[in-house]
Amino acid sequence: MADRVDEIRRKIQARRRKIASDIGRKERSQPQYYPSHTEFRDEPDFYFPSDQKGQGQQEDKFFRKDILMLQVLASVCLFLVIGIMFKTQIPQLEGARQFVINSFEEEFQFAAVANWYEDQFGKPLALLPTTRDVALENYESEPIQMAYAVPATGRVTKSFDQDGKGVIVETVSNSNVEAARSGMVRFVAEEENLGKTVIIAHYDGGESWYAMLDHVEVKLYDHIDAGDKIGTVSLQNNKGFYYFALKEGETFINPLDVMSFD
Repeated sequence: MADRVDEIRRKIQARRRKIASDIGRKERSQPQYYPSHTEFRDEPDFYFPSDQKGQGQQEDKFFRKDILMLQVLASVCLFLVIGIMFKTQIPQLEGARQFVINSFEEEFQFAAVANWYEDQFGKPLALLPTTRDVALENYESEPIQMAYAVPATGRVTKSFDQDGKGVIVETVSNSNVEAARSGMVRFVAEEENLGKTVIIAHYDGGESWYAMLDHVEVKLYDHIDAGDKIGTVSLQNNKGFYYFALKEGETFINPLDVMSFD
């Protein structure tokens, strides 16, 4: 029995030596390739699959499709919420609407940037009104840099000193109220003490306020030329009345300093 076991062991060892000898002969028969110095410096013509997999994993760290989709969906939802908020006239949303308007007006001056762009590069194609300069009529005073059109002629019944911000003008019933200067409509809403109110941000800075209107003809973000119809005056005792104010920066100025309502 022991002789049989020894014989089996000898056969196994002989087989192992034969396999090792065959592998050695195959390796010696294959030609060896040694790249030159130039090939070491050149970019390889192909990469192994393992390298490409590692590169893809590295790119995934910087570009995640799921995160990008979440950001896109969040942006679309925010856009839709703001659009619905401005389309629906719900009083509870007035504070949010005013916050959005003030954010755009204070953080990014659209009208001022439009005016700067026009000064630097000329008028954009069909984006802004072509004219905005208006000459004063029948007004004798020192030359001023800016000229304003009269929204509607009439008689001032409440002065700037009495109101602190603007004036109330009495005019003919059913009169049109026109824009004093070119700009963009940044506010259209009902104010507590002023009624229907429209605020226009001028292209060269400043604002003009039109209130106590019976009917409004413009919409939010409309581009307005000087002389365009804003709305109609309100009616009181068969007479027309409207409120008008001018604002430069954070300060209201007296409209009578730059125009005459007669």
